Amino acid sequence: MQIDVTPELGRLLVFIADVATAIRTNSLYAGDYESRDPREVGLDVMWLSDSLHCFDRLGQALQSGDGKAIEAASEGLFGYYGMFIDGADGKGLKGDPKGTFERYGHLCNANEARAALDAIRLKAVAAQWTGA
Repeated sequence: MQIDVTPELGRLLVFIADVATAIRTNSLYAGDYESRDPREVGLDVMWLSDSLHCFDRLGQALQSGDGKAIEAASEGLFGYYGMFIDGADGKGLKGDPKGTFERYGHLCNANEARAALDAIRLKAVAAQWTGA
């Protein structure tokens, strides 16, 4: 099954680059790096990178061409991104994923990634119904 998700992948690539820029601001590239709280820097890097490391599941599903796998991967990621947008109260996590994305909202927007993931999911569902 071929599903054209080129626009959505483009949106995700822009998001990935934006997150990489945010991660970079937590490195020696940033002029204020040494004056910042190392714990906050570390937690921000953790959450920013966590927002990216899980895209392999979607990539594998897209490579397989399996509509159900694409739907499941994009739906799972959509749910996972909820903690970056809505928060993760009571989950016993280190740091605050929502707070991280609020601090770096001027660079990267988790809502944009979530919208692209939902659009991919909807295309996968539609393709299963039409047999595309």
